[in-house]
Amino acid sequence: SIRMARLLLAAVLAAVALSQRPKHKDQQGTMLIDMADVGESCGDSYTGYAIVDGSLEKCDNFTSLQMGGMGGSNNSAYEKFKCKHLRVHGVFKSGKCVCKDKYKGPICNEYEGCPSDKPSLLNSVCSKNGCAHDGTMAIGSTQMECICKDQWDGRHCDRLACWRLTNRGHDKRYRNVQSSLTCECGQHYEGENCATLKSCEKNGKFENGVCVCSEGYGGETCGHKCPAGQVTCSTGSIFSVLLFVPMMAAVFYRLL
Repeated sequence: SIRMARLLLAAVLAAVALSQRPKHKDQQGTMLIDMADVGESCGDSYTGYAIVDGSLEKCDNFTSLQMGGMGGSNNSAYEKFKCKHLRVHGVFKSGKCVCKDKYKGPICNEYEGCPSDKPSLLNSVCSKNGCAHDGTMAIGSTQMECICKDQWDGRHCDRLACWRLTNRGHDKRYRNVQSSLTCECGQHYEGENCATLKSCEKNGKFENGVCVCSEGYGGETCGHKCPAGQVTCSTGSIFSVLLFVPMMAAVFYRLL
């Protein structure tokens, strides 16, 4: 029974995770590579990147360069690539990518005036890694940026994006409160976790706690226009997840 309880708990946690969309991809849809997963040798790198002699390198380019396949160690094209894609505060000088004045480190994000436990500078304040709200520095397809948690977005996890707290198709469940950098329930939602419908959009009628949509419309609040020729449509429901979680939690409690 303990084993079953653990399996049910895992199912609960998975259901909760599916209801959120934290930022782990860049704007091109490419998965971000956490700097914590980058090793110190291209020989055993599974990310395609490595920190070699204190410098973040793209292994295929770096290896080819070392073997003389890219025109020698002063290959300006690769150095320009590093400055643009693999550095936070890099600058191209005399054929090399170097850190801007007062910056150092493998990706040029460590500021000389900051302490070792908060070596990076973010909005003129020393921080752990240059990412706000407990984000983590990562490699993107076009630049260095942060993997963000919860409702945070942007290159440095400093932009509020409350839609990330729910799954695709239900972006209006929350809305941003920029003045306090918090999230609140959207116009048609209320209650704990904004999980209760209270009204519908103009193409829906609120009946017994749900929205009954007019022909040609779908979604929780009837704000989704169906494809041409389709009378009804659905975007899927976050509420099925929210109902599943407490139900599984109750079963888990009984098994213990």
